[in-house]
Amino acid sequence: MSDGNTFLISGLKAKRSAMAGRIVDLRRELYRLEADLVHVDAVLRLYGLEGSELPSKGHVSIRSAYFARNELSRRCRDLLRERGTISADDVTVSAMLDKGLDPETERRLRTDFTRRILVTLHDLKKIGQVQQVGRGKGTRWTLPDEAEQPTRLFS
Repeated sequence: MSDGNTFLISGLKAKRSAMAGRIVDLRRELYRLEADLVHVDAVLRLYGLEGSELPSKGHVSIRSAYFARNELSRRCRDLLRERGTISADDVTVSAMLDKGLDPETERRLRTDFTRRILVTLHDLKKIGQVQQVGRGKGTRWTLPDEAEQPTRLFS
């Protein structure tokens, strides 16, 4: 190793040490919170409630290995521009074919893709980039009318 890298190496060592220390602190906090949760659940049981049956706040979604960051929203918008109106299954089949997967034989994967795409479409709806047409299995998605699109300050 050359002498020119000593600052880099010492910096990386310090960074690694700080990160490892933070992990230890977070684990300690996790264990404390889990212990506190056990006690709260015990008190809830005294009142006839099961703590495990109560919904918990927050959800951390697990990123799919098949999609890059923002790929799903890009795919949805691209297909909307191309076709005008789409369903979540249209995006699913297109994505699976692009990735060399068979939508007819990979049923579990197709269901997972469709669920992820529906979440993406609902998120796009919240920010006004798509409109939902209908409800249930026949739901279609379209781009909003120009008059209804939110104005952008920057392009």
